[in-house]
Amino acid sequence: MAFAGQRLTANVLGVAESSAETASGSTTSTTYTATLTGGTACGVAFVAPASGTVLVHNSSFVDNSTSGRSYMTFRIRTGGTIGSGTDVVAAVDDNAVSVLGADDASFGRAVMVEGLTAGATYNCQQLFKASAGTTATFQWKKLVVQPVP
Repeated sequence: MAFAGQRLTANVLGVAESSAETASGSTTSTTYTATLTGGTACGVAFVAPASGTVLVHNSSFVDNSTSGRSYMTFRIRTGGTIGSGTDVVAAVDDNAVSVLGADDASFGRAVMVEGLTAGATYNCQQLFKASAGTTATFQWKKLVVQPVP
């Protein structure tokens, strides 16, 4: 998208939206869930920029109860209510932060999402899972949806 000669405003470029949760939360679910015991998943509503492209930054302090794997990904759905709507980007391992083992550390990942409808409202939410028989724990979670011009 060319911006030469255009006045750059928030509705042209979009506005970054972010969410942060400090409480530690855990799951034993082997399928992606937004529900954590003792913590809350981050979620943001946003309006797609004119380009239809956003960069999703997803991060957390992560560990696992054993040598198992902990996963944290995101999904994007239609509408402004966090967790509601139709999947536009489903929760998949390909977009996940994936950590193996019980060593605590901070991890993050940025994923480019293209093809959104300019001006449409969406919601983005973190989702979590653990490998079978383990507990995945997440703390200091952050989710940022950054418009890409």
